[in-house]
Amino acid sequence: MVSVLYVHWDEEEAAERAQKIRKANFSIRVHWQVGVVPKVRAESMPDALVISLDRLPSHGHSIAEWFWEPKSRQGLPIVFSGGAAPRVESTRALFPGAIYCSTGEEVTALRRIFR
Repeated sequence: MVSVLYVHWDEEEAAERAQKIRKANFSIRVHWQVGVVPKVRAESMPDALVISLDRLPSHGHSIAEWFWEPKSRQGLPIVFSGGAAPRVESTRALFPGAIYCSTGEEVTALRRIFR
C-alpha cells in the first residue's frame, strides 16, 4: 500500500481531506502542527508528500524544502494542492518538479504517480 504524508495547517480540515485519500486505499498520516517538522525516519518515509497550499503556503514551502534538502529524498514525489493563483505560481517557481492539483483532486494526482 502506498503511504502518503498529508500536510495541511488546520487539524479539522486536514482530517476531513485525508479521509478521501484514505478511502482511495492509500495509507495516510496527517501533519497539521505549525512550527513542527513532521517526524519521519528512514524506515517510515512516505512514498509521497501532499501539501495543501490553502493555508500558510510559506509553511508548506518550508516542509517541502526540508524533505527535498537531502539528495536521498529528492526523488520523493511532492503534490501541492489548492492555493490562490499567486501562491501557486510562486510555489511552481520554487518547486518546478512537483505536481500541482486543485483541492479535492489529490487522489487523482496520486493515482497518476502510482499507476
